[in-house]
Amino acid sequence: MELAFSPSTPGTSASELVDLCVHAEHLGYAAVWPAEVSGPDAFALLGAIASRTSRVDLGVAVVAASTRSAALLAMGAGTVSQLLCGRTLSLGIGSSSETIVRGWHGAEFDPPLARVREAVEATRTLLEGGRDYQGEHIRVQRFALGSPPIGPVRLCVGALGPRMLRLAGAIGDGACLNLMPPETVPRQLAEIRAGAEQAGRALPEHFAVMARFHVVVTDDVDGGRAIIRAAFGPYFAQPAYNRFLRWMGRPDAAEGIAAAFAAGDRAGVAAAFDDGAVDGVAIVGPIGAVRDRLAEYAAAGIDVGALNVIGDPAAIRRVLEALAPA
Repeated sequence: MELAFSPSTPGTSASELVDLCVHAEHLGYAAVWPAEVSGPDAFALLGAIASRTSRVDLGVAVVAASTRSAALLAMGAGTVSQLLCGRTLSLGIGSSSETIVRGWHGAEFDPPLARVREAVEATRTLLEGGRDYQGEHIRVQRFALGSPPIGPVRLCVGALGPRMLRLAGAIGDGACLNLMPPETVPRQLAEIRAGAEQAGRALPEHFAVMARFHVVVTDDVDGGRAIIRAAFGPYFAQPAYNRFLRWMGRPDAAEGIAAAFAAGDRAGVAAAFDDGAVDGVAIVGPIGAVRDRLAEYAAAGIDVGALNVIGDPAAIRRVLEALAPA
């Protein structure tokens, strides 16, 4: 498993994130994979990182299918590709959540599977020089991309559960995973392979399965778990993430989180997010335990592991140095 860095810590400025990416390249990390939620805009951050680095490939895991048009996705990807001067860009596209898509952006969310499919297909069409795309939810007419890519652009599908994993296998250049324990990974890989088989294709040689790992390095495991509960408890109240928590084998936690969230009980959400569930979706503990957990993910079949280290910039630097590839 190649190790990458995911510069996504809330409260860290864009310039600090770029500096950390430069340091990660110096340490030998293979790639940089930011996320996009409410912090830096993905393409602006990718452009800045591309301009300050010379070796690492870049990816984003993920941008929402509905918050940008296919034309804007292609424009952003083409621009970053030009700044990368031939390095690979991996653009992860996922459904995101109703809260983000509808509540924050006022965009359409349903049906998420179809929207992700069309966003990937339309963006690929435009990046390859096509001018038109006609889907049920996405339509493009007479568009000519003025900033075509000059290196590989891989379109990956952000996926949690079976249907989106099968879509990744059917149309993606890769899959972006998140918030799952190592024991769930083989089931996810099986769904990806099933999706490719149903689509009548072999997965391309460059197909890669990446995952973001949310890491808190600490000797105070209970305190580290509390950080994860605060950061991700509300995620698992969202329908897609709640279903995924059930699918990965945590139905009691899923039910408790959903009920508490519906009642407006944030403390109840944290309480329902039990230690087993927290340890399944994040890596919390001293550096040796983190290394052991990363080895489990590698053995499970993850190709690229992107470390989202939670802490201040100085702490992130220390963790990146401690886990740097040999």
